[in-house]
This record gives sequence, C-alpha cells and structure tokens, in this order.
Amino acid sequence: MSSLWLQIAPPFGQGAPLAGDAEVVIVGAGIAGISAALHLARLGVSPVVLDAGVVAGRASGRNDGQLLLGLGEHYNRIVGQFGADKARLLWSFIRDNNRGLKQAIAEFSIPCDLVADGGLRLAETAHEWDELQQAATLLSEEGHPHELVEPARLPALFPAARGYFGGLRLIGEAIVQPVAMVRGLAAAAAKAGARIVEHARVSRIDGAAGDFSVVLADGRTVNAQAVVHCTSTLARELDPTGFLGRSVWPFRGQVLATDDLPAALREQFPPYAMSSNFCYEYFRVHRQRFVIGGMRWSVKGEELGILDDDGQNPQVTVNLLDYVRRHFPALAGVPFPHRWTGIMAGTGDGLPLLGALPGQPGVFALLAFNGYGLSFAFQAGQCLAEMLVDGTARHPAAALFAPRRLLAH
Repeated sequence: MSSLWLQIAPPFGQGAPLAGDAEVVIVGAGIAGISAALHLARLGVSPVVLDAGVVAGRASGRNDGQLLLGLGEHYNRIVGQFGADKARLLWSFIRDNNRGLKQAIAEFSIPCDLVADGGLRLAETAHEWDELQQAATLLSEEGHPHELVEPARLPALFPAARGYFGGLRLIGEAIVQPVAMVRGLAAAAAKAGARIVEHARVSRIDGAAGDFSVVLADGRTVNAQAVVHCTSTLARELDPTGFLGRSVWPFRGQVLATDDLPAALREQFPPYAMSSNFCYEYFRVHRQRFVIGGMRWSVKGEELGILDDDGQNPQVTVNLLDYVRRHFPALAGVPFPHRWTGIMAGTGDGLPLLGALPGQPGVFALLAFNGYGLSFAFQAGQCLAEMLVDGTARHPAAALFAPRRLLAH
C-alpha cells in the first residue's frame, strides 16, 4: 500500500526525456538525489536523475514527515557515543540542514504544509526523563535553544497525552508533507537545469571514471563522467565491489494515520514533531489527521533485512494501536485506515555515507541516513555537489560521513 503522502500529493509531472550523455548521473529521486541534483544545477552542472519509480516514491515519501535535530537520539547519548566535539559537528550539520530546507521551501514557494513550531521529546519512563534532563544540561552548555517541560506542565501543553514523565522541547524541528516537499524541490531542480527521468530502472553500471555507461533495465543507456548512488539499500545491487553490501543494511518502518479528526479532538494535539521511547515511537498531526510510526523494536527481528515496502507486519500495527490507547486514550476507537511501510538503510555507526566509494573512482554515495533522511539529506546533497564541482565539501562535518571510514569495519 502506498503512503498517505503519495496518495494525496500531485504527481511530479515534469519528467524529462532520457538524455544520452550527462556529466553526472544520479540514481534515485528521493530527497538525497533531488537535493544533489538541485545543488549541482545551481553550481552549473546539469545532472540526469534516474528513478525506477517516481519522485519520492520510496523512503522519502513513506516516512512520517519530521525534520528532527540530533539523529533523533537525545543529545546526551550523541555526546556519549561520539564525544563532545563530534556531537557538536553533527548537531551543526543537522541544524544547517533544517535551516536550508526551510529556506528552500520558502524560496521556491513549495506547498508542503511546513509547520516549524519545534519538536517535543517525551519520556516514557523515569529513566528517560532523567536522560532528557541530562540532554537539556548539555544543550544549555552548547547554547542550543530548548525547553525542559516538567511533568506538571504536560497537560496544558499536550492535553491528549497520558503516561509521560516529562518532555524536552527542541526549537528548530518541524513537520512537512514529505512527498510534496521533495517534488517541489524536484521542480526547482528541473527549472535550474537538472533532467529528472521517472520509470527509469538502472540495471548495471559499466565503464570507469569519466566514461561510465549507465544501463537501464529496458536497454537504454546514459553515458556519464560520474555516478552518484542515492537509492538507499537498493544501491547495494549496483555495487560490484560488495562494499555497500557489507556496509549498509535495510530495515522497515511502519506508519499509521487516521482520517480527519473532529476539531475538538484535533486541538488536544500540539503542532510539533513528537516522539518518545528514545525516538523509537514518533507521531505528529498533519492538518486534521493523527500520524504515528515505530514499534519495529517490539517484534522478532526488529524488521531488519526486509526490502518489501508493499507488505506490513500485523503485529507492529497491533502494537502501535496499543501505544495509542495507552498514551492517547482520546483516540480510542478512532480508525487508522491509512497504513504503510518504508525501507530505510542503516550503517554500523549510525551515520550516513557521503562521498567517494572506496576503490571506485568517479562513483559516489549519498545514502544510508539511518531513518533520518529528511534531517540530513538536503545539506548532504549540497556537500556532495561541492565535492563533485570543487573537490571538497565546505561543511566541516562532511568528513564524518566519508564512506572509507567503514573499511576498518
């Protein structure tokens, strides 16, 4: 089943005919591929973007539409995993990503229901509340805008919520209709000179740097000087070295949505990007609908290794509905007729791949955002464009995402 976003968004409708030659071929027309195309076009390069389906038809159009800060994790955990210096760089990268996206949405007048009122992390346990307080202390030391929400204040801030131990408001987070956003960016990229071709499945890539032949499943070819993989886990089958197969793994997320809620019920939910349980459950309101995802951790195998985004795990659905009944009893009995899945790509250290693939001159990767593509990929696309045009990315955090870092693993 396709996502709610894909059902309600107008088709891209601005696809170009296939070009025989290109300076750069980008495989995949999700947020990563479209961002790279837009930034390349603005730097004077006219890339060709090829997608097996439609713009934003896979993970970029199947998430719940949250622009988050900090990898989704609470900031104290990011500092604990990466150290203070790297955590600072990561936060600045994602902050700049969100700012850049909002600026682009405004610049190109993209009608994607952007609501930039911030985010709310909720604690499901006393332990998580303690960690949110630790995160707030570190955020204060770094000067990042935030607000700790004591338990007594939650009913006024979030009337429908029950069973939480406190919260943390993060300024800078936002919610969007992701398909409308990506297709709006695609229209801007096309206007700037990118050629975006839908229903163009790539079957293999022959040749070498400066002389690639990108072969489609129907036999057509595009000659290119450089190739950029932006197809998440699907890029693994196009990498003959096996590096992506060893370094990137798929997992499936599941999302549910209601139809329009009565106004009195809708008003009990704030207009934030929201999550709990260390961001494993995530929810928000889109216009009059309530949308929730998560719970993959609650089933055997945690939905790892799955490449099917047409099917669903019925137990995940049951567990999500149980979560709704526990924490939002006002929604008890409200149907969730919209149910869909999306395939994401992960890496061992939780960071994406951005840059040249080891041992493959002229081949680049921009993928594996570990479920946070909307929070990374716009800025990452700019960095990739700078690498191709200038030889290096200007953002100091870009070096953290170099694919070669995974060779040691």
